[in-house]
Amino acid sequence: MHLSSHVTAISGTNGTCKSSILHVISNSYKRVSASCDWVKDKECLKNINDVNSYINPKIESLARETMREYRDPAVGVSGTLYSVKYTDNTMLDFRRHNSKKLGRYSLKPKYGNNKHERLPSCPVIYLGLPRLVPYGEFDNDAAVSKGRKSLPDKYQKELIELYKDFTNYDISLKSTQRLGNLKYRTEFTSDKQGIDSNTISAGQDNLFVILTALTSLHYYYDSIESKRPIESLLLIDEIDATLHPAFQIKLLKLLRQYSVNYKIQIVFTTHSLTTLEDSLKHKDNVLYLLDLKDSVSIMPKPDIYKIKMQLQTLTAQNIFQDRVIPVFTEDAEARLLIDLIFTYFEKKHPAFRDVKSFFHMINANIGADSLRGIFKDDKLIKNTMRAICILDGDKNKDLTNCIISLPGINFGKKSGQGLSPEKLLFEYSDYLYKERDDFWTNEYVLQKGFSKEWYDDAIKKPLKDFNQGKVAKTSKPREFYKKHCNKNIVFFKMVFKHWLNNPKNESSLNSFYFDLRTLFRKVAPYNEINPQEWLDEQQGG
Repeated sequence: MHLSSHVTAISGTNGTCKSSILHVISNSYKRVSASCDWVKDKECLKNINDVNSYINPKIESLARETMREYRDPAVGVSGTLYSVKYTDNTMLDFRRHNSKKLGRYSLKPKYGNNKHERLPSCPVIYLGLPRLVPYGEFDNDAAVSKGRKSLPDKYQKELIELYKDFTNYDISLKSTQRLGNLKYRTEFTSDKQGIDSNTISAGQDNLFVILTALTSLHYYYDSIESKRPIESLLLIDEIDATLHPAFQIKLLKLLRQYSVNYKIQIVFTTHSLTTLEDSLKHKDNVLYLLDLKDSVSIMPKPDIYKIKMQLQTLTAQNIFQDRVIPVFTEDAEARLLIDLIFTYFEKKHPAFRDVKSFFHMINANIGADSLRGIFKDDKLIKNTMRAICILDGDKNKDLTNCIISLPGINFGKKSGQGLSPEKLLFEYSDYLYKERDDFWTNEYVLQKGFSKEWYDDAIKKPLKDFNQGKVAKTSKPREFYKKHCNKNIVFFKMVFKHWLNNPKNESSLNSFYFDLRTLFRKVAPYNEINPQEWLDEQQGG
């Protein structure tokens, strides 16, 4: 298991030993003492210890034997249980040792003969679940005692400002307080009537405890001669507990700042998808532990979608059920061509097979100008970022606003010129009519009774008569073309399938394919779909 020098998030279902890992990390260091030569302000250690609950806890504070039988922490393993590699590349092996505490064991370094090995000194603040107990629920007044030390004024002011930034409360710090063996905290009053350290919510109390620890380790950093890449550790169990999602995101940002500025290695556990998603987004070190029943493993290359499936115990099929990307088009003819194109992509691009079902064609006819207006409207950006607009081939694409155009090459004219669906079908069928192409000798085409003679009478003549005004024009040209296309839709489906398989159109189709993939990856997260479902060609075959 590799820990980042800055922020590491550990997640996993219950029973994957997340809390134990935090204790193992703390167990790898001993407390910093006043005799350590890098500590310039010896008083800082006493102050920090008196305002934070658990400093450098060892594994025996967590490990107990089971109620009925002896519990071996590593069945079948003797001697070295695990090894720790420190930032200076030194290694220490750890072994099991019976603790002086009844029914517990400890983990101690397995020092070799004639080796000058020793447990390194580093302050570790561990924030366990007892910090979540609010003052109002602690009913043992006899166990409440006053602390003797506090943070210097500079760091008290820093803590006050941090807390105000989150809660908008102006507070005045009082004395430190110890609630039995559960937690340490600092009493405060505020500028809000009825708001103080005794009445705040569990979330606000939890936040204050975490901010106190951060400020304490800033104080420690300023009190030493810094020589190492990591000068202190902050371990937080269930960091998200009682915290609103907005607080979670804001707190993560603060943790990253303090980690970098004051060389604090921060490791926390969480079940919060909000926290994990933000950590992944900002490239924190995220470790997800997989419960394999007889062992625990680390998820390779974790992402929020795989984590969701694990935390919610969902399959990929269930997690994406009813989660689709809406696709807007101009008309039914466009949707017909898109359906045929998608079928072609499934055969040509194996990676497309896994994502085709995510596209949902909206059964509505909307003009190109109206669609452009909708997808470019700043006020509708939240909705349009969830959808894709596919205009006809005679319109320009605009990937920034999630707009692409159907492929199309006008044979006989300038290559790359766009066409509407019906125009493309008419142009290409006329191209096939004039060329000596095997389309007309295809067995399936012949079975349907399609021939050049039929084409002359059924397709070419009605178009010519309409364009020359030989028939009464009861509709606009495009309406006539659409009606003429739909009347002979079986033939034109064959024409378009031939068009799709014509090597001359490969470039146009590839361009459309990659534009579509770009927009899929852009809008997928807004529909809670993993954008990596559509793999690159080298990944997806």
